[in-house]
Amino acid sequence: MNQFLDHRPRRRILPLLLLGVAGLLACVAIGVAIESSSEPRGPKVFTPPAAIPGPGSVTGVDSTGSPAPGLTGPLQLVRGERLVNGVQLGFPHSTVGAVSAAVEYWRQLGSTLEPDRAAAVARLVAVDSWSSAADDLAKGPVATRKGLGLPQSGQLQPGVSVVLSPIEYQVRSVGPDNVQVLLLSTYTTSVPGTGMQTRMGVYPLDLTWSANDWRIPAPSGNSTTDYTSLVAEPGSPQAAAKGWQELKR
Repeated sequence: MNQFLDHRPRRRILPLLLLGVAGLLACVAIGVAIESSSEPRGPKVFTPPAAIPGPGSVTGVDSTGSPAPGLTGPLQLVRGERLVNGVQLGFPHSTVGAVSAAVEYWRQLGSTLEPDRAAAVARLVAVDSWSSAADDLAKGPVATRKGLGLPQSGQLQPGVSVVLSPIEYQVRSVGPDNVQVLLLSTYTTSVPGTGMQTRMGVYPLDLTWSANDWRIPAPSGNSTTDYTSLVAEPGSPQAAAKGWQELKR
């Protein structure tokens, strides 16, 4: 059986709010990520980083089944012009730049269990008007720690890690200064005594052009979107039919 996909009924839809914070951010609920996994080898209840989607359909195709307007085909990621505190910044003002920024921001925010690190990244990638971004995003690693049965503060034992790795992409609602990016990504958790578990999930991100870079806007609205139909094995005909395209590094 494929290690990522399991089409049997036990596949779960995990409702997610900002980086896994459900109750704490109920007033600014901003999305869900859908995961598909193999036989559970970790906690039965686990909340990985949340998605930050915009409203509406996210299938990546229009009513006729054609790809949504925007980029199609494999995409060569570009690097930001500068590196600040380990985060790439200064992406081109283009759709390619937006997708590249989304990959970098999700990789940074989804691959840490340290609240201070998440806060530091938030200060760099969120729009200035989102004044609570650092505090909001810092709660994500706390929620992830709790979901993994780890101490919610303090130093973690060696061998504990989470890694989010985008593999494929699609875009929608492309405008001169606003882009919605969907990333088909693996999310791998490693906890001594529990083992390693990898899931495939859909991670959306709204981006807006602000202060000469692509940035994450403050969440708005409280709707959630079901991404179940978008989960697929990267590189498969099913993934292509759902609108997924390769990310090239």
